Formats: sequence, C-alpha cells, structure tokens
Amino acid sequence: MKLPPVIPVLLLLLNNSASGDIEVLDDLGNKVRIAAPAENIVSLAPHLTELLFSLGVGHRIKGTSRYSDYPAAARTIPVVGDAFSTSVESIIAQQPDIIFAWSTGGANRALERLKTLGYPIYLNEAATLDGIGNTLMAMAELVGRKEIGLLLRDSLTHKLNELRTRYKDEPVEQVFFQISDQNLYTVNKYHLIGQALQVCNARNIFADETIPVPLVSKESVISRDPKIIIISKPKEGLISPWVKRWGAFEGYAERLRWIDPGFISHPSLRMIEGIEQLCRLIHRER
Repeated sequence: MKLPPVIPVLLLLLNNSASGDIEVLDDLGNKVRIAAPAENIVSLAPHLTELLFSLGVGHRIKGTSRYSDYPAAARTIPVVGDAFSTSVESIIAQQPDIIFAWSTGGANRALERLKTLGYPIYLNEAATLDGIGNTLMAMAELVGRKEIGLLLRDSLTHKLNELRTRYKDEPVEQVFFQISDQNLYTVNKYHLIGQALQVCNARNIFADETIPVPLVSKESVISRDPKIIIISKPKEGLISPWVKRWGAFEGYAERLRWIDPGFISHPSLRMIEGIEQLCRLIHRER
C-alpha cells in the first residue's frame, strides 16, 4: 500500500535522531542528514542528474528537471520542473529520500516549501572546477557510493592538474567566449568557463567583469581585439547567425570556433572533456 506523502516525511524526521545517520555539508555549508543511503532521489538540475548517473544510481532518480538528457536513460525519468518553476506536488508524489538542487536554478520558493515539509535538500553551487569533485563526493556519501565517489573525484583532480601542466607553457591567446548562440553573453574569470580558459592558458578579454555572466556589445568585443572567438552552439549542423555577423568585420570569420555546450556548460564530469576540447580549439590541436 502506498503511504500518504506526509508519512515518509514524519518517519524521516524520527529516524534522523537515530545513530548511523549520514550527514554532509552541501555547497552552501548547510547540514544535510538522512537516515540511510537514499533510494528515492529527485534531481533538479541536468548536471546533478549526470553526476548521479556517474555514481551508478541513475535508476534511483524518480524525478528530474527539463533538459536532463544525458545520458540517454535520463530522458525517460519524469520531469518535475525546470529552471523557472518546480511542481512541489509532483516531487512529494515521488516520496524522495533526498532532493538534489542547484542553488541558483530558480526553484527557491518550491525548495523552501519542501524544506518546511521536512524533505532533506542538498544545494549545489560548485564555485571552482575542483569543487565539482567535492560536490560529487558529498553526493556519493548520501547515496551510499563513497568508494566510487573517491575514485571519480581523484580522477577529476588528476585530469585537471594534467591539463594545467600540459598548457601552462603554451602561448597566451586572447579569447572571447560567447556562451549563447543568440546574444553576446560571456563569462568573467570566476565563472567555471572562465576558470577553464585559465586552464588552457588563454586570456579571457572579459576576465575582470564584476558579474559572472555579463552581456556585452560587439563594439566592446572588437575594441579588445580577440584573436579567437569561441561560441557555444547547441546543435551540430545548424549555421549560427554569428557566422554572418562576425564575418562582417574584416578577419573575424577566421577567428570563429565552436564548442558543444553540453560539455563545457555543465559542471559534471563531462566538463573535463569539454576543457580538453576548449584547449585544442584555442591552440589548434587535433
């Protein structure tokens, strides 16, 4: 018999006082405690869904967010929200043991209600590339996969350090990274993509902007004279309108290069592959 949604929450609150609880700090420093490794999981961001699949617990995810499409199995999971709205009722219906959410993902009101109801919530906001591994490790503990979490975190750290070493003596290139195929949004040096550019020994022409994702103008880009323009383009085969727009400026068509946002925009393990692609684009490696 399926229990009313409120019953699992009450049981969870009672169990939290028992010994043997799992307790971690989330990325914002909040304590997250559950009585046993989570079996029913709700993941409210595509990159968190990816990390859970990396840990081998994708089959435990009962609800996820729109655009959670990697790996392919993620597409079969019921969608309970997106970056703009989340259905509290749909989440409660899944009776989750833990909810993983992106702290800047836009579902704050729904998360506050779920927290009031007693659902444990892990808030993610990796501030650094190495922090992706720390997030992964905390998630691994909450789902009972600490050993694989350690292996994956150590592998991530090793690969990052290897890339830093490989490119530290390469010539510094001036780069403009355009994170949208529609508008001129870019990143500063603190954004994860900005940190990825530093790994590649590239100079981000908007590194010193005060906000992580500033909207800039064509004139401000041209005045900084980037030697390379990398555009995050979502679909292979589509011709970006920026081919024509940048091509209108002498010599700029030859500066354009493209990268799949699925690799470079999601703070998951795929981002390592994305950074490798980014470095090869900048330094013209094959």
